[in-house]
Amino acid sequence: MKDMKHMLSLRSILPAMLALGAVCLTGCPEEEAAPAPELPGPATPGEMRTVEVTAAKAAAGAEIFTVCAACHGEDAGGKVGMGPSLNSETFLSAASDEFLIRTITHGRIGTTMVGWSSSYSAEQIESLVAHLRTLTPTEAAELDEAPNTGDVAAGETLFGDICSACHGRTGAGYMETANGTGIGRTVFLDSTTNGYLRYMIKHGKSDTAMRGFGGDDPVAVANLTDEQIENVIAYLRDNAW
Repeated sequence: MKDMKHMLSLRSILPAMLALGAVCLTGCPEEEAAPAPELPGPATPGEMRTVEVTAAKAAAGAEIFTVCAACHGEDAGGKVGMGPSLNSETFLSAASDEFLIRTITHGRIGTTMVGWSSSYSAEQIESLVAHLRTLTPTEAAELDEAPNTGDVAAGETLFGDICSACHGRTGAGYMETANGTGIGRTVFLDSTTNGYLRYMIKHGKSDTAMRGFGGDDPVAVANLTDEQIENVIAYLRDNAW
């Protein structure tokens, strides 16, 4: 009698066991990945310095920067193929605090620079900016933020003849086996203002291979006119990917 009851019990749970086996064979449903943080829209000109730099904040940022040093170097001088130099007078003059915060927070999609918002708080990211400001203390550059009026076709020729040698044909930089940083992606160009691009093209990135291209710059490698610089920016904006 007990055996009969046992068999009936097995029959009652057999369908459930078979269903469970089917689920295991086809694979259990995976948890949905957390959505990536929404990227902000194109940058707009604003106040250059918004982070208060204190000794305590800079010291906290220096501690966090030991992680960043793996790609950017202990002195923030950069590592070719991994991370660009951050310890550059012209770069730190032209880069606003918002630009730095945005880049650290969201990273650069498609490059080795990941976003750090899931690892560090907004306060900690500001401390990183404070640390960078102490590396090469500079005054904020006066940027020309007028709308771009360049010619895309003319800019394409200039980019192909000059810029692509270091930044790659598509502007992918390291990811295109080129020696320079990536400047063609939307995520980068949306984070920069026209004033930043004008300044960096004209004056270059000091203490790096990126020399200035402005005709009145004593270390310029090419005598580009303001109009030609506008054309390069127009091409980059129009062909961002």
